[in-house]
Amino acid sequence: MPFPSREIQGVAIFDLDGEIDLHRSPEVRAEIGKLIERKSKAIAVHFGKVTYIDSSGLATIIDAFQKMRAYGGKLALVALNTHVRSVFEVARLDQFFKIYDEENAAVAALRADAGL
Repeated sequence: MPFPSREIQGVAIFDLDGEIDLHRSPEVRAEIGKLIERKSKAIAVHFGKVTYIDSSGLATIIDAFQKMRAYGGKLALVALNTHVRSVFEVARLDQFFKIYDEENAAVAALRADAGL
């Protein structure tokens, strides 16, 4: 099942749900890859409905970030629940990614960072 994406003020919102694990990471990589192929200037990855993420899910998000950075794009994470946030913190990825509690804050920051 594809992950939906939408746009708010020039920022692509990539909505994830369920478990982002070894089985679903290839699908996530393919879907976010479509936004990256279009050279989206700013993507907010929305974790509001994500219940679990493993190392393959983390690797997928890191890969997307690196690909976007290569062409000057910006990526932020939004609405991580306590468990998902703790996974990012244990891996020290909270120091690597910009993480926002609210979608509107992420959109405003990404618009400013990407010059939209």
